[in-house]
Amino acid sequence: MATAVAAQTQPSVSLPWTQAAIEQFVQGQRERTLAAVASRGLELPADFVAWIDRDPVRQATVYGCRREPLPVLLMLRSLEIDLGAEVVRGEFEPQALAFAMHAAYAAPRAAASPWNDGDHAAALDWLPDVTPRPPLELSIPGDPRRWVDTKAADRVLDRDDHIVNFLEDHAPIEVEVEAEELPPLEYDERGVAKPRGKARKVKQKVLRGLVGADVIASASLQREFGAYLAARGHPEVQIDCGERAVHWFATEAVGDPALRQRIAAAHELFVTAYRNKGRLPQERDRAPTAAESLAWFVRNARTVLPHRYPLFPLQAPWPLWLMLAADDQPLREREAIWQEFVATGTFRTYGEYIGGIAQQFDMQSARRVAPLAFAYGSIQMMWKDGGVCGTMGNIGARTYRILGVPASTAGQPGHCAIVYFEQDAKTGRFRCRGGQYATGGDEVTTVHAGWHYDDVGGRRPMVFHQSVAMGVNRGLDAFVRTLVLRRMFDAARARGEGVDGPAFVAAAMALNPFALAAVVGAIEAAADAPAAMAVLAAFEAGWHAQSRSDDRSEDTALYAATVRDLVHARVLALPAPVGKAANEALLAALERQGCADALLLARTWRAVGGEGEFGARTKAAVVAYLGSAERSKGKRAGEQFAARLSAWAKTVSGREPRRAWAALLLGEFVGREQLQLRGKPVLDPAVERLRKLAGE
Repeated sequence: MATAVAAQTQPSVSLPWTQAAIEQFVQGQRERTLAAVASRGLELPADFVAWIDRDPVRQATVYGCRREPLPVLLMLRSLEIDLGAEVVRGEFEPQALAFAMHAAYAAPRAAASPWNDGDHAAALDWLPDVTPRPPLELSIPGDPRRWVDTKAADRVLDRDDHIVNFLEDHAPIEVEVEAEELPPLEYDERGVAKPRGKARKVKQKVLRGLVGADVIASASLQREFGAYLAARGHPEVQIDCGERAVHWFATEAVGDPALRQRIAAAHELFVTAYRNKGRLPQERDRAPTAAESLAWFVRNARTVLPHRYPLFPLQAPWPLWLMLAADDQPLREREAIWQEFVATGTFRTYGEYIGGIAQQFDMQSARRVAPLAFAYGSIQMMWKDGGVCGTMGNIGARTYRILGVPASTAGQPGHCAIVYFEQDAKTGRFRCRGGQYATGGDEVTTVHAGWHYDDVGGRRPMVFHQSVAMGVNRGLDAFVRTLVLRRMFDAARARGEGVDGPAFVAAAMALNPFALAAVVGAIEAAADAPAAMAVLAAFEAGWHAQSRSDDRSEDTALYAATVRDLVHARVLALPAPVGKAANEALLAALERQGCADALLLARTWRAVGGEGEFGARTKAAVVAYLGSAERSKGKRAGEQFAARLSAWAKTVSGREPRRAWAALLLGEFVGREQLQLRGKPVLDPAVERLRKLAGE
């Protein structure tokens, strides 16, 4: 904290953000990192270090894109030891750099960077291993289950033996399953078969062995099961889950808490027996190491298939591969999906949607508990049990990553979606696309994969990841240099130097208009409202100078609006300007910029003219909303305006003043309370919100 305060109190200075300064910074980071290697008694081959140095972009990536480059450098070397120089320095360099960069974020962190200070001996445990060793031999683990003979004559059978024997010795039962059926073949007059139509889904009756879920679903089987266990010395094992309270095609949860508890206990009973007798794994397979994960990817990329593969270009720049590098799915789980793709050339990214029961894990699991070679948490278990949006998003994102496409789940209001990178076949440009959207577009989507392009990382809105694709489209060299600029900016502030934020942003935007990491750094460092607004002005000037027609307009508009909103959020977090004139100037700028921050507007209105100004402005906003064309297009505009009304209401002190304010605004809606959607009247969400605020 002392450093941050010192940085804000120092006068701002303009540092040289030139190419020469960037190179000097990278070289300084290089020398410091190699000195750290030597101080730990580690050795790196001279040709490895020289290979990094031969390409300025590669050198800047390794030494300049992280505050501490040592983990990046050592992970790159560790991957080379395991996989060979022909992989790391050859066609898979982008992926190797991404895995090295991701490892620097994923590594455990101590209170102080162990590779920078503290106990050097202990620090070795935190860093990638670069000691000599044989090359990695990729090995896909086998089924970990250890089958137990539940009828063994040389031991006394226990409870779980009897549970499994009841299920496996029981007569097959008839169940209804869904299948696809092709229309019958038809022939033309020459005897040639005509093209068949599409397959249709049909219900079929089949016989199969009994599983735990069948007992939980059937009262008669529960009685039979209890009698069977009692006759074998276990009368305490009784199941009372009712008739089809949870069953193979269940779609709704049961509201009886006591019944829920009995179902959960029954599920645990069967799962325990299955695990103890080798019918289910005891636990999920371990996550692969970075080297194992990359080796598996390399093997697949080198596999010659009769259908299109790779699905994402191998030479895509390294920043686009970080989502793939973050994949921690066990290799055995990946391999099953991969082999199906190898055999058929097809893949599925959506499982069985099962409705509300998916919100209750015990109910969802009980309805299909059965033997399986994969544990809970695996994509295979998700296929078996089904789910709702979270499961579907995971199936989609995991499948894409298994097939070599950078992808992630993403959150939307009340929903889980997916995002993935792709390359436009016509233009060759990369983009980050969304899938399985339900409650909005990119503007309400937050990606679950970390945005690892600064020293903070973590989840960020969709547009952050889109900016990476747009940034590398402009040029990997320029994009990487903007990441180095962010490191330079942070380093200067850590030294207690006051940095001219607008000048820094102008330099970054001149390199690449999608320098979001640099822009965000300047926004977060702004010490007061005028400084933050000056950063926005520098961004807008650079944006207007650098944006061009081949940028995708729908993405760039959201990008520019996001930077604006980040600045406005920073202004709100800082003290309000002092004096009416300063606040009038701020308000004029906010209006010109189309400020969407309701709380910031409310604070500024009051700073300009008190409660009277706040009331007049909010009333004018209602009038503008009623006259907007968007209001007649659907409920989205009403929902958004209702959210603004709620934010404004929070700034009104006292219940009675708040109700009076809401009633005043509600009066503007008299005779216009409803929307006409598809010819039917629907109450405007804004009216609904105001009525609640007014106490009606």
